[in-house]
Amino acid sequence: MSLSSPQGTYNNTSLQTVHFGPGIVSAALPASLAKLGAKKAFVLTGNSLATKTDIIKDIQSVLGDAHGTTFHSIGEHAPVSGIRDATNQIKQVGADVIVAVGGGSPIDAAKAISYFIHENDQSTKGNDHPDSFIPIIAIPTTLSVAETTANAGYKSDDGDKIGVHHPAVIPRTIIYDAQLTLATPQRLWLSTGMRAVDHAIEFLYRFDTHPLLRGQVYNAIRELFTFLPLSKRSPDDVDIRQRLQLAAFISLWPELRRGALGLSHGLGHKLGATYAIGHGITSCLTLSPAIIHTAQSDETPLEALAALAGALEYIPAPFNPSPQPLAPAVGSATSLDAAQLRSKGAEVGKAVDRLVRDLDLHVTLKSQGVPREDLEKITQRTLGADKPSDSDEYRKILELLEGIYDDQQGQL
Repeated sequence: MSLSSPQGTYNNTSLQTVHFGPGIVSAALPASLAKLGAKKAFVLTGNSLATKTDIIKDIQSVLGDAHGTTFHSIGEHAPVSGIRDATNQIKQVGADVIVAVGGGSPIDAAKAISYFIHENDQSTKGNDHPDSFIPIIAIPTTLSVAETTANAGYKSDDGDKIGVHHPAVIPRTIIYDAQLTLATPQRLWLSTGMRAVDHAIEFLYRFDTHPLLRGQVYNAIRELFTFLPLSKRSPDDVDIRQRLQLAAFISLWPELRRGALGLSHGLGHKLGATYAIGHGITSCLTLSPAIIHTAQSDETPLEALAALAGALEYIPAPFNPSPQPLAPAVGSATSLDAAQLRSKGAEVGKAVDRLVRDLDLHVTLKSQGVPREDLEKITQRTLGADKPSDSDEYRKILELLEGIYDDQQGQL
């Protein structure tokens, strides 16, 4: 295949600083407040971190007099009711910074809160400068990576996953302290690691993939396939966890993208909020078949196929049975024809399935409580109301969902 010359523009986001290292939060959090000129922090988190661990108490202690209040009623998938309540509290307290602690839900909620406060204030509405938004400091304790994007997803009153988007809601500071992740349940930790794998691989075939970031994503794939199994075997190894936090960060490098990355994300958004399935578990369900579907689809451009096929060179054994040496193999996908690219792309999907099973994360739609009679509705909601049910794409997505409904289809 022949490749066109890369062209485009990369814009930095409002992210200013990334601190990382075990135990770094005690120094990084006060320094982050000082850099922002913030005086009163609103700590936003979920109930489990606040009531079952000492993490939030420790964060409050580090904040000292700068701690305004803590809101710990952000549920999974960030229900809008919790966002409303937190928005009212932050106004009452007069906080000038949000410290979001936890997984994707509190961090997404923080972005939504910053957005809604800005849009509902006549003194700031219409002013898109980041300084007109309440800034966010993100302290992630999972690997789901909501902290790098301008998207803020949340669950509507009707139970649908919706969201808002604005470049200024991206956290100004991220603090990756692996010590804080030790309280994260192992299944949640590993499944959100699969979410990071989902980010990385679906970035490769997204329609507006940025060529400057492709190398970062390939490295993330290699690190995640290497260190997730090690973290499963050694769950208390903080050094492994720290490496995984950095791999997760580069899997979704800060960029002003909008919307879902690919089919796996699109399906996951429809499954997660509606059926109370965690972000990471949705990736365990959908990523492998979505990759295979994308590799086999005539709609996937050749350059996207080449990028996907190239990922195979970064996946180690035993997940890739025939790994190639990186140095001579890099870029080899560009010399393959479409059929070979599709075959290698499908192998990436199979490697993901092996990783999911190695991490003991294999699940089915049936085991997650999704009724079989809902599969057509999920297909329609994923593709959009204007996609006819007799179309080839509709049929293939429905077949994909049937294939992960139970284990009748067997291993990929």
